[in-house]
Amino acid sequence: MALKYIAISLLILVTLASVWVGNAVWQPLDQIRVHLHLGPEPEVLIEHGFEYRDLNKNEKLDVYEDSRQQTALRVESLLSQMTLAEKVGQMFHPAITIKADFNIMAFHLAMGRLTGGTVEIYDQHISHFNFYGKPTPLEIAQKLNSLQKIAAKTRLGIPLTISSDPLHEVSSGGIAAFAVKGLSGWPSQLGFAAARDIELTRKFGEIAGAEYRALGLRMALHPMADLATEPRWPRNFGTFGADAALSSALTTAYMQGFQGESIGPESVLTMVKHFPGGGPQEFGLDPHLPSGKRQVYPGNNFDYHLRPFKNAIDNGLKVIMPYYGIPIDQTDDNVAMGFNRAILTDLLRNELGFVGVVCTDWGIISNRPWGVENLSIKERYKKSLDAGVDQYGGESEPQYILDLVREGAISEARIDLSVRRILTNTFDLGLFEIALVDELALGSLINTETHIRDGLEAQRKSVVLLRNRPNEQPTLPLKRGVKVFVDGMDLTEASKFAQVVSSPDQAEYIILSLNAVFNGTQEPGSDALVDRLLSSILADSNLQFNQQILDKIERYSKTNNLITVVDLNRPVILADINQQSEALIGTFGVYDSVMFEIIFGDFNPQGKLPFEIPSSMAAVLAQKEDLPNDSQAPTFVAGYGLSYPKDALKSLDLLE
Repeated sequence: MALKYIAISLLILVTLASVWVGNAVWQPLDQIRVHLHLGPEPEVLIEHGFEYRDLNKNEKLDVYEDSRQQTALRVESLLSQMTLAEKVGQMFHPAITIKADFNIMAFHLAMGRLTGGTVEIYDQHISHFNFYGKPTPLEIAQKLNSLQKIAAKTRLGIPLTISSDPLHEVSSGGIAAFAVKGLSGWPSQLGFAAARDIELTRKFGEIAGAEYRALGLRMALHPMADLATEPRWPRNFGTFGADAALSSALTTAYMQGFQGESIGPESVLTMVKHFPGGGPQEFGLDPHLPSGKRQVYPGNNFDYHLRPFKNAIDNGLKVIMPYYGIPIDQTDDNVAMGFNRAILTDLLRNELGFVGVVCTDWGIISNRPWGVENLSIKERYKKSLDAGVDQYGGESEPQYILDLVREGAISEARIDLSVRRILTNTFDLGLFEIALVDELALGSLINTETHIRDGLEAQRKSVVLLRNRPNEQPTLPLKRGVKVFVDGMDLTEASKFAQVVSSPDQAEYIILSLNAVFNGTQEPGSDALVDRLLSSILADSNLQFNQQILDKIERYSKTNNLITVVDLNRPVILADINQQSEALIGTFGVYDSVMFEIIFGDFNPQGKLPFEIPSSMAAVLAQKEDLPNDSQAPTFVAGYGLSYPKDALKSLDLLE
């Protein structure tokens, strides 16, 4: 078995290396070819005193170039000038990399084809991309500006809409969420749910949206409106927890913070996901993999998971992403959401009244066609179009749809229907007027003192105090200057509050920080390279810390007063750890500096658990995937959270 995984790892390395070398060789040549064939940049012209960009270079004012016109008229003007290929190109949303490291390359390869953007813009008329990578903010702005300049030189000058997964989260061990150095730092969605502060969540959307716009990003591939009803699901970290009412309020506040009261040049569109709620995964398995393709409802609770999406739709949602999974026996056709007409047309469009863009999750045609694996690529496109898909995340092969139209299997009117929805958003964002960002102004627009301060405040409010064992007085907050041994946190930050000693037996208190439980890889469900690659970054279903960590905790608890800080990016088994710790703290993405502020009483914790903490794996196995907080005798119930007693704070002069 070990040799098998070594061989798989070597294969992954060789594949990535070949992709890297191939891109390094061929992309520059393709870029040269494209640049030789591009037209001129649009000129700024004046007609009857009105200034406009001559996007199609015909030296006259077209309706789609006239910002005074209604969006619907501009869409029809542009649509009438587009070739079929230019229309179909709008329906694809692949990824581009900007300064990707090895891990990003591996993740990107698993999610879809690696692209540079230039060729796709010119040859395939694609104008929507999401970016992966670890660049600086300036490198993002420079790259996106360069791509926008290429798009402006195409025949019709259609601007790009660039999207991103979350970029502001303090690292919390999940997938599809990143921390770009140079942007303000905030807790994860679970952290906002723990803070239970609607206005704080809206403020985050406003600040993060402003920083996105400064970089040239105009679409957020978030938030997740899924409900964390299945504790084993690895993507609980990206949700607002298990409560539908709380998630509904926070999803809408988050969305409105990014988008504003109406869509305009100051907006960033949010792509709320994953409709109709991806939480009830069978056994908690992740549907990026074949082993997790089944979404189940043993508690008959399908409608509960719809509530956050319905609230978002009723409050201005423009783009939605259906999930990978198959809603088992919820419709007449047991196929995944992106191929399921009952889900996308009957429910989403007709019943819930959604009029915006449906964009698939990444790679449902090429890599994750659950329920339609027997269909050809072309047949998968047809079934998804018939179901109600408008745009394809992670895909970049328009030829299949072009062939379907030319063969008469799909009408051009059906293509126009999707393209109208997509172009409406692009016009409303004001991208046809201004697509470039001011690279020189970047420093004054991102990571400002106000943004940093508000992000730190959000982190503080997200921390949940789970245990504070009283002896003569509660363990926390600690007094400054005590002797501490620190395991898993920044020693320099610790030294600002306490005397840091080099061994546990020298300390008055031991502070141990635990990362989220990750005992092994999830079962891939196939031997395909992409599945093996993804399984290596998806945690398995065991929520119990491994024996090595448990032994350490027991050793520390017998040595001295143990304070345990645990990352709760999904529920974990804490029963024994709770008993062995003098104090226990749950976090959802915070800096070490913030944690020491909490431990030493500079801030009184106020967070509440966004889901329950089960008492054992037996309890986890007995609960139902679609029901919230239904395990027997949980160690901590949802909504639980302590604060420091007033007497303890008085002793630290923190009360007025």
